[in-house]
Amino acid sequence: MSLSIENLEIIKGGKKLICNFNARMDRGTITGLLGPNGVGKSSLLRVIAGLDKPYSGSIKITGKISFLPQDYNLNTDLNVLETILLGRARYLKWYEHPSSKDLEKAENIIDKMKLSNLKSERFMKLSGGQKQLVLIAQSLVSDCEILLLDEPSSALDLLNQERLYSTLKSLKYENKICIIFSTHEPNQVVQLSDSVILMSHDHHIYGNTEKIMSVKNLNEVYNVNFEKINSIKRSEHVFFNHLPS
Repeated sequence: MSLSIENLEIIKGGKKLICNFNARMDRGTITGLLGPNGVGKSSLLRVIAGLDKPYSGSIKITGKISFLPQDYNLNTDLNVLETILLGRARYLKWYEHPSSKDLEKAENIIDKMKLSNLKSERFMKLSGGQKQLVLIAQSLVSDCEILLLDEPSSALDLLNQERLYSTLKSLKYENKICIIFSTHEPNQVVQLSDSVILMSHDHHIYGNTEKIMSVKNLNEVYNVNFEKINSIKRSEHVFFNHLPS
């Protein structure tokens, strides 16, 4: 599996969002996509997923991709288990039903994401956060090698955010999946990511998370003031706190 981006330029509605962007993501890595509204985070993910075309440049991918957009709205009468099994559809002919192997994979993801108590519930009766977790599980059960998530934690409470982080870390280390996720939260990037794409309205920075995530860079991108806080219990853990004006 490999994902390489060369000289990428994205223009949307006459506005240049990304210019001369180069990157490479490998197996077993997590890349955070961070920046304010309107800088092109979702547009970049859609181009990587092959849903939109770039203005110029190239993206070379080997491996199966699964993409969960931010505004995905599934209207179905299926229950949670059946909804997650939709992620196996790419392996089935139109007349085939999910096999015992497909069911086992779905059950494993359900256990990993602690959704067992919901698997018989109707998808449409779930809360927004619960639906988000189920759709993430649907993406994971597809055996993808590259997972693209557009603000996956936006509808989740703190407990379910922790479950999501744990699942993503497990997929990185155990399944060697390449994960790219967008977020508005700098600390999510610090906790999860090996590399980060830090995007503003006029430039981007890509590289190692520890090097890129600095107060200076965050202040410039968000045009607000941040402070860096070192964890008392674990010196290698740092956090960024937004200071109100």
